[in-house]
Amino acid sequence: MIGLLMMHYVSHPKRSTYQETKEREISRGHWGDYHNIPKEDWNITSFDGSLLHGYFLPNDSNKYVIITHGYTDTHHGSVKYANIYYDLGFNVYLYDIRFHGLNEHKKNYCTMGDAESKDLSAVIAAVYERFGSDIFLGIHGESLGAASSVLALEHNQNLDFCVADCPFYDLRQLLYYQAMQQFHMPKPMVHLANMWYRILKHRNFFDISPEKVIQKNQVPIMLIHGGDDDFIPTYHGEKLYDACPASCNKVLHIMPGANHAQSFAVDPAKYRQWIEDFLSTL
Repeated sequence: MIGLLMMHYVSHPKRSTYQETKEREISRGHWGDYHNIPKEDWNITSFDGSLLHGYFLPNDSNKYVIITHGYTDTHHGSVKYANIYYDLGFNVYLYDIRFHGLNEHKKNYCTMGDAESKDLSAVIAAVYERFGSDIFLGIHGESLGAASSVLALEHNQNLDFCVADCPFYDLRQLLYYQAMQQFHMPKPMVHLANMWYRILKHRNFFDISPEKVIQKNQVPIMLIHGGDDDFIPTYHGEKLYDACPASCNKVLHIMPGANHAQSFAVDPAKYRQWIEDFLSTL
């Protein structure tokens, strides 16, 4: 029973509402001029027919970025990054990941990067189809969105860049850590949760490993991690950096004093400068 409850906790997290995420980002001072930026509704159908609700912020350039938010959040969590890229002349697409935001949540559930990375691949394909294969296109993800972005690189080596903010390197290892950190449960409980996940969902938590994907990556990548992250510890970002080939244009930034997904909040100016410096190398 404990394993079943743990499986459900991971795959059906308590999601923040649209209003909650919007108010949170505004209260943190992350909203900026987002409300003044022209935008259009653009919903994209994914590989399995799931509808992803999203918004396109058009700009007068050939540069595009897709931003993927994190676990329990909505696309509002991506607004702070959207403002940076929009100011830099990028067309921006941000969307709600499956089971989150305005997306269907009675049949769908969170797959911790398995389906989410395929959803991102569908979004990438849709952007190329609409605007042409010769555009300059990158992806930027936070937390689960960052892990999904790295996983999506397996089938999207045509991208121009990837920014991954506080991703996990391997889901099995993260679940081991979280089981002990949050529930004081030993590793066997994670195996029981995965057993139920395989039986009920026909998926496997232990197959999800951004570290394996990044070993063959050649897309320029910037990894960012908070120095005080105790949800997805800093060594996850470090392991991904080390696993990425030396021949790849790669960089790792650790934000001192930042907890999980808080690097931007700790120092917005430095965060923006990191993005600008990285883009200048492409």
